[in-house]
Amino acid sequence: MNKRHSLKALPCDLCACNHALGSWAAVLAVALFTCASASLAAQFPVKPVRLVTPYPPGGGTDAVARPVAASFSKAWGQPIVVDNRGGGGGVIAAQMVANAPPDGYTLFLSTGAVMVSAPLVMGSVGYDSYKDFKPVGMAALLPAILVAQSSLPANSVQDVIALARKMPGKLAFSSSGTGGGHHFAVEMLKSMAGVDVIHVPYRGGGPAITGLLGGEVQLCFGNIPAARPHLNSGRLKALAVASAKRTSMLPEVPTLIESGLPEFQYTTWYAFFVPARTPSAIAGFINAELHRALADRSISEPLLAQGAEATPSSPEELSRVMREENAGWTKVIKTQNLKF
Repeated sequence: MNKRHSLKALPCDLCACNHALGSWAAVLAVALFTCASASLAAQFPVKPVRLVTPYPPGGGTDAVARPVAASFSKAWGQPIVVDNRGGGGGVIAAQMVANAPPDGYTLFLSTGAVMVSAPLVMGSVGYDSYKDFKPVGMAALLPAILVAQSSLPANSVQDVIALARKMPGKLAFSSSGTGGGHHFAVEMLKSMAGVDVIHVPYRGGGPAITGLLGGEVQLCFGNIPAARPHLNSGRLKALAVASAKRTSMLPEVPTLIESGLPEFQYTTWYAFFVPARTPSAIAGFINAELHRALADRSISEPLLAQGAEATPSSPEELSRVMREENAGWTKVIKTQNLKF
C-alpha cells in the first residue's frame, strides 16, 4: 500500500504579505499558491518517480543513485526508476530534466562537471544551471587525488614542483578529459605553483590511470577508487588529496593545502536537483528524505568503500558550492588562457 507523507504547510503571514504586495488580492493569490503547494506535497508521491543521472551505469554517479533510490522507494512505497541518460558529457540529461514537468516526479543526480564545468567549456549547453534547476541538496563528495609513478623521484607535492622547475615542459599529467575538473586541477597546479607541465587528456578516469601505469605520463589527478588498487600494490604512490581536509580513506596522505598550496581545493560532488518551478514544499521534503537516507550506515558505508563520503547539505549550501566553483574555474580559465 502506498504511503503518504505530511509536510508542514508554509506559513501564510497575511499581514507581511499585505505590506509587501500592497493589496488583498495579491495576498490571496500568494496564500492560495502556498496552500496548494503544501497540499500537493502532503500527497507526494502518488506514482513512480524517475531519478535521472547524466552518465551510463557503473560509474560514481550510479553508485550514489541506486542506494538512495532504493531507500526512497522503501520509505515512499513507490518505485524510483534510475534513468542513466548518458551522452554529451551529461548535457543531454540536464536538458531533459530542465524541461521536465516541475512536479517532483523527475529528480536529477548531477555533478559539478555537468552543472558548472560544461557551461564554461561548451558555451551554449541549452540550460542555465542557476535558473532552470532548483537545488535540493548535496549527496556525496569524492576527493581528487594526486598520484605518481612509484619510480618518480618525488615523494611530495613540493618535490614535484621542484622537479617541474628543474625540467620545464617535461613532466606530464593525465586527466579524465579536456575541460573536466581533473584537467582544471592540473591547470590550477600550474598557476599556483608557477610551473610548466604537460596536460594529457584521456577518455575517462580509468584510461588516465592506465596511461600512468604504462609510463605515458608521470602523474595524474584522479579519483581514489580508480587509483587505490595500484596504491595497494605499490605501482603508484599518493602524494596529496585535493579536498579541504584529509580523507578517512587515506588518512596518512596530506592535502594540497598542507603541501604548500593554501588555496588548492577540488572535490567531485554529487547533488540532487529538480526542475526550477517544482514547489518548494516538495523540494524540502526530498531534502529531508535525502538526509535520512544518507544517515543510514547501510548506505553511507558502501559509498565510503567506493571512495565517496556521504555529505548531505541544504539547498543554500549546494548553491554556494556551485557559485564558488564557477568563480574558481572561471579564474583558472582566464589565468591560464585556456581555449576549448
